[in-house]
Amino acid sequence: MSERPETPALSPLRLTDVTFGFGRKETAAQSPVLKNLSLTIASGEVLGILGPNGSGKSTLLKILMRVLVPQQGKVEMFGQPHAAFSQAEISRHVAFVPQETQQAFPFTINEMVLMGRYPHHNRAWALGWEGAQDRAVAMQAMRDLDVSHLGTRLITNVSGGERQRAVIARALAQEPEILLLDEPTAFLDLHHQLDIARIIRRLNRERGLTVVLVSHDLNLASQYCDRLVLLREGEIVTMGSPEEVVAGESLERVYGCPVLLDQHPQTGKPRVTLPV
Repeated sequence: MSERPETPALSPLRLTDVTFGFGRKETAAQSPVLKNLSLTIASGEVLGILGPNGSGKSTLLKILMRVLVPQQGKVEMFGQPHAAFSQAEISRHVAFVPQETQQAFPFTINEMVLMGRYPHHNRAWALGWEGAQDRAVAMQAMRDLDVSHLGTRLITNVSGGERQRAVIARALAQEPEILLLDEPTAFLDLHHQLDIARIIRRLNRERGLTVVLVSHDLNLASQYCDRLVLLREGEIVTMGSPEEVVAGESLERVYGCPVLLDQHPQTGKPRVTLPV
């Protein structure tokens, strides 16, 4: 199962009638976080997951990564059930960038990015036996994210934008086909938000990465995603192109407030502002 799939036409990830809740099975069934959710993620697309707090966005990402297992329904990766893969095998195909990355130890950026090679090795590698190929892959990931010049700096001693780029570089060092990101631009200033969004789009185009990102930023998602999914209370309200999803009626129903819509002057994609 560790070989790369030979049929790229297969959907990287597919969920069918997925229901998930926390706690015991009886409790989970009474108050599910996700309800009968079905979703097919296309190869090479950038898919944005939108919705208010508590709508199940981050939970959905964790199910795609198999950090969480649904009580009902099925999850498939490249046409095979999730259960057919070990967690290490999933990590060779799917990389996950969490919303917040806590660093308990002051690793250098070189060391942290190299940790992304862990799924490709056995336990002996954990003792420090990384090879030339591992270092080459890690260095390329650092160049792609423009952090190679920070390699000897401690991850605790760089800016928020630099730290986020390093964390994404670590994910790329896994050589995944699928990249999952939970609020990749949260807590960043405007310059670094734009920087991260452009990098994600470039990696999608140059590497053919399938990208799934959760975002509260409707405008960022509208400009940089091929397709959007709008969640409310664990259910899909609508999904489709930015023009189909970023629509006044749907947004007002989901977020419970009026919105103003126009078109971005450069891209023509829908843009959201709030009334005074």
